[in-house]
Amino acid sequence: MKILYVTNMYPSKETPFDGVFIKEQIQYCLENYKIDYDLYVIDRSGNKYLNYFKSIFKIKEIISKGNFDLVHVHFGLAGMFLLLKPFIKIPVVITLHGSDIISFKKRDGLMQKVSKMAAFNAERIIILNDKMASTLHKHKKKSVKIPCGINTEIFELDRNNLNNNSFLIGFPSDRKREVKNYPLFETVTNLITEKGYTIETLEFSNFTRKEMAFNLSKLDCLLMTSHSEGSPQIIKEAMVCGVPIVSTKVGDVEILLKGLKNCYVIDSFEPEAFVEKIIEIIDLSPVERTTNGKERIIELELDQQTVCSNIYGVYESLLN
Repeated sequence: MKILYVTNMYPSKETPFDGVFIKEQIQYCLENYKIDYDLYVIDRSGNKYLNYFKSIFKIKEIISKGNFDLVHVHFGLAGMFLLLKPFIKIPVVITLHGSDIISFKKRDGLMQKVSKMAAFNAERIIILNDKMASTLHKHKKKSVKIPCGINTEIFELDRNNLNNNSFLIGFPSDRKREVKNYPLFETVTNLITEKGYTIETLEFSNFTRKEMAFNLSKLDCLLMTSHSEGSPQIIKEAMVCGVPIVSTKVGDVEILLKGLKNCYVIDSFEPEAFVEKIIEIIDLSPVERTTNGKERIIELELDQQTVCSNIYGVYESLLN
C-alpha cells in the first residue's frame, strides 16, 4: 500500500512541536503495517494562502507521477487540491482537526469554507469529536470518529511536582494563537494571585517530546481556556502524566475527563468559575494533585496502537 500524506502541520528544527502527533501517527503506521509513503508538507510561512494555492497543482503532479493507492490529508485547508476532484483518480482520506471546519467566531471564514468543500470531495472523513460530526451531518455515511492517539510510553512519568516552589499552572499552547484564548488564562491566574496564592505559569510552546513530558510531569494543574478544539493532544498527554486539568467545554474534553478525580470541565468563559476549581486543587497537598487519567486513556482506546489500527482499517476499507 503506497500512501501520499499531505499536511500543513509537521515538525521542523524551527518548530519541533508543530504537528508532532501527525508525525508520530504516520511513523507508527509505517512501522507496523505494510505501507510505503511520500510526504508533502505545505509551507505556512510567508504568503501562506499563495502556498496553499500552489499546492493544488503540486499535489496533482505528485499524484500523477507517484503510483499511489490513496492520499491521507491532515487538516482541511491542506486538502485544497480536492477542489480539482475530477482529476484526482485515487481515494482520499481527510482528517479534520477542529478549527479547520468550526470557527469560534460568528461566521465561517475562508478556511472553514474551503475545508468543508475539501471534505465534500473526499472518500472518507476522519473527525475527532461529536460537534464535528454534527457540523458535517450531511456526510455522516463517509465520516468516522477517530481522535488522534498518543504514545503512552513517552508520557508515563512519575509526578514531579513535589519540589515546586509554588503552584505551577500550564498554558497548553502558544499564547499568540487567538483560538487558545490566552487573555482568559491571564485573567484567571491574575485573580488567583490577587486572592493571595503564590503561583507560577508555564507556556507549552515548541517543546520536544521529552521536554513536553518532563514539563507536564511538573505541573500542579493544566488550565485550558480555548475557544475551540478538536481532540486536544495536550489534554490526553497530561492525563497520562496524572496532571489535574481545568478546561473549557471544547472538543471532546468532556468525554476525556469524565469521571476523573481533580479534573473539571467549565461550561462557561467566566473567570471566577475557573478560579474556584483551581483553588480546590491548590488546597490539596502536592502529593494529592494527581489523577487517574492514564486508565481513562486506555479505556477510551486512545493509545497509538489502537488508533492507528482503526486508521489502517479505513485505508483497507477504501482499497477493498
